Amino acid sequence: MLNNLSMSKLSAKQANLLSILVALNAWELKNCDPLQTQSGRSLYFQLAQALLAPDEGDGVMMKQRLGDASERSMRDHMRLFQEAGLLTEKSGTQDARTKQIVPTEKFTEELRQHLDQCIRLLESRYLLVEK
Repeated sequence: MLNNLSMSKLSAKQANLLSILVALNAWELKNCDPLQTQSGRSLYFQLAQALLAPDEGDGVMMKQRLGDASERSMRDHMRLFQEAGLLTEKSGTQDARTKQIVPTEKFTEELRQHLDQCIRLLESRYLLVEK
């Protein structure tokens, strides 16, 4: 895992969490193409966040961006996500001129697999109890 010099600088809890993050990153590199770039990662988590609050407009406004990605990069990734069946576009609920991006069922399934892997990694080192 970590060498003794590095281990002395990290607490056991920090070392455990770091090993989980490293393992999750390795899984993401192998299994989750949308997360391979910063723009893709930003869009992925924007869509995931939309699933947390489904009553707030059912999607993400296309003009809304997170992170340092350029407008062109985000549009390219939106097109790639759409081609992969991970998102759809729809007209805004209050103004039909605006567009929203909405996660698809395929996206939701891929997100579930991602979350299941995260849970497996956490449970391999911790006993998880929901509050």
